[in-house]
Amino acid sequence: MGVVLAWIGFLIIDIYFNLVPLLYPLNTVLWLMYACFFFVLAHHVAMLTGLKGISALGVKAHYGWKRNLRIGFLFGAGIWAAMYLLLWIFGDFQVEGIKKAPQAIIFMVEALAGMFLGSLINDLIVRGYVFAHLKGKIRNMNLLLLSTFIYALDDVWLVGFSVQNTIFSVLLGLTLGYVLLRSGSIWMNTGIHMGLNVMYCIVYGIPGREAAQGLILTAPGNAHSFLLENAHIFAAVLLLLVILLAYGRLRINSTA
Repeated sequence: MGVVLAWIGFLIIDIYFNLVPLLYPLNTVLWLMYACFFFVLAHHVAMLTGLKGISALGVKAHYGWKRNLRIGFLFGAGIWAAMYLLLWIFGDFQVEGIKKAPQAIIFMVEALAGMFLGSLINDLIVRGYVFAHLKGKIRNMNLLLLSTFIYALDDVWLVGFSVQNTIFSVLLGLTLGYVLLRSGSIWMNTGIHMGLNVMYCIVYGIPGREAAQGLILTAPGNAHSFLLENAHIFAAVLLLLVILLAYGRLRINSTA
């Protein structure tokens, strides 16, 4: 019965997060209300499935949580910034300008707040909730693979299936899952996720509002090649390798 309740709880929070924006157009205020209600919903679902509320999913201000978030953000944003710089240099897109104040300031506030909340919510569903229910009950490798599979499946639901996107999702899912396994803390995980999402916003615009463009005003370039078309996959490989090599040297505040 406990397993059934856990799966029902997962479906409730996952469907809420992924389906509501598809059914109803949400402006900034409505999106923030929808995101905030998620935490209320997730807390009660966690309680009903035998956990100690949302803190069991990772939303807890443990010692060093802000530092973990900052470190993760620097890794995610840094590697994605390097990828976009190379894409620009090799002609994948052209830079035509930059948004001016106050639009630029408003854009960055929306991007940072939206990508923080969106990344945290996704991480809580795909990893925080799954790890809270299954860690210690199945092998860590199986737990990592399961959370990665769910993450990739979620992406297929949201953006459709493609081999490239699935490979990317698997690589990123492995990285984020590994960080959570090692630290027991959701925050470095979310920092990485937020960092790469913020860089996407800066270059291409806030997801769902790309027509309004990002902080940098761009136009498609004329260059096409295997490397350019798969740059996000190579960036995900680099991120995974860097995290695997560097994690032991970082002062990450662990709750594991």
